[in-house]
Amino acid sequence: MHHAPIRKNFTHEYQTPATPAAVCAALQRLSDAIPGVSISHPTPDEARIEAPGVLIRVKLRVVAGWTLLATSFKSCALWAWRKVMAILHPILNFRRADCTKDVSAEKPQAKKPTVSVWKVVSEFNDDPQKSRHVVFASKAIQQAKDCVYWDGEALRDILERLYFSAQRMREGGHEGVTRATFFTKYVNLRGFRAHISSTQANKYRDDYVAVHNGKEILGRMHVTIGARHNEAGCMSVHFEYCTDCERIIIVRCGKHGRTYH
Repeated sequence: MHHAPIRKNFTHEYQTPATPAAVCAALQRLSDAIPGVSISHPTPDEARIEAPGVLIRVKLRVVAGWTLLATSFKSCALWAWRKVMAILHPILNFRRADCTKDVSAEKPQAKKPTVSVWKVVSEFNDDPQKSRHVVFASKAIQQAKDCVYWDGEALRDILERLYFSAQRMREGGHEGVTRATFFTKYVNLRGFRAHISSTQANKYRDDYVAVHNGKEILGRMHVTIGARHNEAGCMSVHFEYCTDCERIIIVRCGKHGRTYH
C-alpha cells in the first residue's frame, strides 16, 4: 500500500526596497513568464499566484521603509516557488528576512469601518455623468443597501474603474482584445474574473441575473472585494456590458454568492 507524501507548509519572508506598487507590477509579469500562471489580488495587500495544482499566497506590508513579502505554499508548489523567485529576485533585489511565524496565518486586526457601501453607491448614482455609463439594476441597489462590507472605499475604486471602462467600451476601446486583457491590463481592475462557474450560471442563476429594460442580463464578469468568510469581510460585484444601451449594468452588488468558499 502506497501512502501519498505529506504536504508540508512553507513560509518564507523577504524584504525589498521596492514599493508595494512596484512589487505588484513585478508579480503581474509572472503570467507572461510562466505558462499557465495567473495572478490575482483579493485585497490590496495580498496576491495569489495560481497554476494547475499550485497556489502561492503572498502577503505585503510596509515596515520602516521596506516592503515585506511573506510567501506561503505547500511542498507540492516548491518547484513553482523557485521559478517565481528566480524571476522576481533580479527585479526586486530581495533579501531574506527573519520569519519567526507564518504571517499568512495571522489573525487580522480589527478593522474600523470606513464609508458604507450604500453611501458609495448612492453618491455614484447621484452623479449624472457616471450613472449615464454605469447602471445599477434595482436588485443590485437593494443588495447595496443591505450590504455590511466594511470597506466602502474599496468599492468606490471599483466603480470608478468601471466608469472608465464603460467610456472606453462605448468608444470601442475593448475591441480586438479579450475581456481579461482589457479589464486587467488596460483598466487595472484587480481581482477581475471574466466568467462565472457552471454552478453559478445554472444552479444559482437567480443570484447573478437581473432585468434591465425588459432584458434578462447574466452578470458573468465580476470582482470579489475582500477575502473573509463573512459578510463584513467580503462582497462581490457582478456586471455585464449591454451592447444595446452601451452601458455597464451591475446586476449584483453585495454579499458574495452562495458558491464562495
